[in-house]
Amino acid sequence: MMIKTKILLTLSLIWIVLVGYLTWFNKPKTFQWDEWVWFGVVPVLVLYLFLIIWKPNEFAKFISCIKSLFNNK
Repeated sequence: MMIKTKILLTLSLIWIVLVGYLTWFNKPKTFQWDEWVWFGVVPVLVLYLFLIIWKPNEFAKFISCIKSLFNNK
């Protein structure tokens, strides 16, 4: 489960950064925050909301794996 958690978090962050870069690249003098939020952050949050709704036990395991990532020293 730990590897699955790391992969999901990595893909989520890559998606947010990629959409942010493409938003900036489209109009380099300004950054369109509303486009970044709607096309970058919202789809990632919807993914986690679907995980909460359809697989609450998996989400609980996911959260415990995230906590264990930060507790390892």
